[in-house]
Amino acid sequence: MIRISTLPVIENAEQFNAATLILLVDVLFVGDTPRKMREHIKNNHGGFIYDKKTYIPITLTGTPQSLLANAGTPIVFKFDHGFQNDYHFNGNLDAAIFHKKLYDISHLAGQSSIQFVKEEEFIIERYLSGARVYIEPEKEAKLLAPITKMPAIGMKAMKGLAPVKK
Repeated sequence: MIRISTLPVIENAEQFNAATLILLVDVLFVGDTPRKMREHIKNNHGGFIYDKKTYIPITLTGTPQSLLANAGTPIVFKFDHGFQNDYHFNGNLDAAIFHKKLYDISHLAGQSSIQFVKEEEFIIERYLSGARVYIEPEKEAKLLAPITKMPAIGMKAMKGLAPVKK
């Protein structure tokens, strides 16, 4: 049994691309379900209750290429009594690194099954109570970059200049 809290966190895109096996950790908000369903999910599917809402920790393993190739594809979690919910990884690598959702588990490559210790306190602290808002960085505007493509000399008259007549 592996403790997620002891795994090395991926801190940049170079580490992500260099890893042979990646672990994506997140939580799935199951919903404001009735008490009976919350207890059922908690007891049978590894869920937990935080702030009167039910969550399930998600652990997805794969190569960096497979994680990015499957970005946007919903993963359906089906529970009993016809209840289901979807999880989407949007493919935003910078946001996943910012929220510390990616771990390098290259040392576990080749193992047939990987099981993790249920660490509710760690998951709650990192992904729910301690969650920070990710703000997409603004792209720098280049002050000296031309707004339009400049025409090649000899093909057209440049703006503000008249062609020379012989």
